[in-house]
Amino acid sequence: MSTSVPPRDGAALTASPSSPSLLLGDELALRRVFDLEYSGYIANARSQLGEAESHAPRIVEGAFINAWRQRQTLTTNAQLKTFLDEQVHHGASRALSRRAAAHRFGTHGGRDEVQSAAHGAASGAADAERSWTEVTKAIHDTGAPSDSHVAAATAGRHEAAEHMKSVAKGRSWKGPIAIGVLVIAASVGLMFYLDNLGEDEAAASSVGSGALQPIVTSASAQIGSLNLADGTKLRIGPETKVFVADGFPTKMRAVRVEGTAQFDVAPNQTLPFHVILKKGQVVATGTSFVVSAYPNDSGFMVQVKEGSVTVKSDKLSSPLTANQTVLVRGSTSTPLTDAQRAEAFGWVDHQVTISDKPLRDVLAGLTRWFNLDIKVPDLKLLDRPAGFSVSLDSSRQAISQVEKSANVKFGYEGETKVFRDATAKK
Repeated sequence: MSTSVPPRDGAALTASPSSPSLLLGDELALRRVFDLEYSGYIANARSQLGEAESHAPRIVEGAFINAWRQRQTLTTNAQLKTFLDEQVHHGASRALSRRAAAHRFGTHGGRDEVQSAAHGAASGAADAERSWTEVTKAIHDTGAPSDSHVAAATAGRHEAAEHMKSVAKGRSWKGPIAIGVLVIAASVGLMFYLDNLGEDEAAASSVGSGALQPIVTSASAQIGSLNLADGTKLRIGPETKVFVADGFPTKMRAVRVEGTAQFDVAPNQTLPFHVILKKGQVVATGTSFVVSAYPNDSGFMVQVKEGSVTVKSDKLSSPLTANQTVLVRGSTSTPLTDAQRAEAFGWVDHQVTISDKPLRDVLAGLTRWFNLDIKVPDLKLLDRPAGFSVSLDSSRQAISQVEKSANVKFGYEGETKVFRDATAKK
């Protein structure tokens, strides 16, 4: 499944003269890519923005600024292209979301709309040189506000003043004027909040409420499936909770996962799809991926089946493409070993694997995947290495492999299932 970003005209990133290991090694390399790709991404952004196309230059500038900031993680042309595509798409989605929110609250675009209009007026059109100036200001962090931001601030104050005058002229009594002032202040405040909160933070906030009721699977080997309101297909592993944001999918396409789940994300949607995991998240458009983030885990794991996603945590923002798997802890992302991948994501292919773990951990796996509550009266046995690799419908085979790997024997004490030392004298 491919992303919903429309194809761009013009040269492809693979034509960049920079080698994969030095894609954005210096500012000159960034400028080469910028010159090669700017017009194509402007057209891309405008095609997604529709009537809000005045936002396009600022969105494309932001994409290149973020690419520079994440240059250490962008080591191939494919990663850079994926990153820029997703940055432009997410930027367009944010602009459309803010525009929609502004109209719902009667601000007709608010600060963000005024900024983009000022930018467009100052540059006349998609002026690559002017946009490059904005990019260099940002990457050098000069601290000086851009001309477009100054113009936007001035225009915003003027627009607010004119709006207040129109309200005052249309009403001669104080009550409605006071109400109008409060409504305008609330609307401007909302737009300022949305602008500064950011899409990622807003997504996390939308599924952070304790009032949300989760979709839950039990701890008894249950695997569930359902379709979300936007058409996204979801499979949920055992011991898992999925929280869906209020207003999904028109206001925010966001869910929070505690456990493991596979997503086949519905493509061709205006808003990106956010999966919140612990203190990080996965952002996708239309793609297939699996996540694992149980409450006791130290981090979270992601496997991309098709398409691409962006994994974010602390200062990390890393693109992943098909067949990539990672473990994320804080700002660190490391590829999974074959054993880790099989243990975390094998269930998607109807296989469960636990390799060379202490018996105590293997017992937890038997409970999670097969609803087997097996006791070990001799606590010293819990440190023995054990493991199994079987299909989800082979609980007896799992027990047999644990017996062999840990040198234990399965049996019963009354109604209680137990493992005992296979070499112990009877």
